[in-house]
Amino acid sequence: MAALPVRAWSVTITTHAGRPTLTCSACRSVAAQPGIPVLRQARRHLAGHLTDTPLPGHLRICQCRDHGCIWHRQPVPCSGPLRLLLICGDNGRTWHLADVCRGCTGATPHAATVPEPPHAARLPPSPVPAEPATEDGEWVEAL
Repeated sequence: MAALPVRAWSVTITTHAGRPTLTCSACRSVAAQPGIPVLRQARRHLAGHLTDTPLPGHLRICQCRDHGCIWHRQPVPCSGPLRLLLICGDNGRTWHLADVCRGCTGATPHAATVPEPPHAARLPPSPVPAEPATEDGEWVEAL
């Protein structure tokens, strides 16, 4: 049986030889493109993983729980519908994008819910109400 895709990714922004570098938890190092703000590149990279890994709602789980609830300090039980959460860590150097339940979402500092990508409307219904569809570019900028 094949493993299900994990809907949790992290991008860390570092500097190597005076140039910004993005290190992704899924695909390792990614060269930053000159002229484009590195934070925008990090968000677009995370969005790319999400759109490349569609997963029906009934197969999604709270990734915070899977990571030992490391994104929030106060222990809370996983509960409620899933949200897509963008989490800022390490003073803006690390960004996480993951499925997180409502209980963990409320306990996670420096985080914001973001809309599901437009392809979500083509998947089987999710337990989370779908966000209004937008053009792909608009959706990526919402991150």
